[in-house]
Amino acid sequence: MIRVLPNVLSPQQLATVRELLSKVRFDDGRITNRDSTVKHNLQAPQEDPANAAIAQLVRDALVQVPDVRTFALPKQMARTTVVRYEPGMDYGWHVDEALFASTPPMRSDLSCTIFLSPPADYDGGELTIQLGAQELSYKLDPGSAILYPSTTIHRVTPVTRGVRIAAITWFQSWVSDTSQRELLVQLEEARALAARAGQPDARLQVLLESLRTNLFRMWSDT
Repeated sequence: MIRVLPNVLSPQQLATVRELLSKVRFDDGRITNRDSTVKHNLQAPQEDPANAAIAQLVRDALVQVPDVRTFALPKQMARTTVVRYEPGMDYGWHVDEALFASTPPMRSDLSCTIFLSPPADYDGGELTIQLGAQELSYKLDPGSAILYPSTTIHRVTPVTRGVRIAAITWFQSWVSDTSQRELLVQLEEARALAARAGQPDARLQVLLESLRTNLFRMWSDT
């Protein structure tokens, strides 16, 4: 399941991010994946002060988004990193790393891209995700984000004009199985629809809440 999250960053937050971006020092993106033959971009070092400030701002914004809590069921969130693509740069087809070196190690269940550049500022640079025989491409407004399973094969297409800047992060979910998370999301949507009915049935509400809560209890990593 893929979820687009519009307007994660407010106009004021975007203005702060743009000011900070002018101070970010970018390095070769392969610094975190030296063996990659398909990664051709620039990446901010984690210790860069401007990147750290952007990372905290984005983290604070993401945790306030209801769809993140419902869809991701986040247990841990990786530190956000700013990436930059100039003309000729791309990130070929790949799957994100399964585990991040932290203490304890963090499993990547969901990947998240927060777009920071206006689509009109660059050509190419679409985030393209394989879904079976389909390829779904995304190029969102600045401040909007996309959340998708880290198990998917995806790429960033070559930038042919302008500069594409985005922030990327990952979530470890309380529920590792994608299909189980999708069922929990469907139950939450069913509960919300039932609540919006003209005369919601109290027993139905309790049953739906009980079903979702007890499935979460059964499936969650503790």
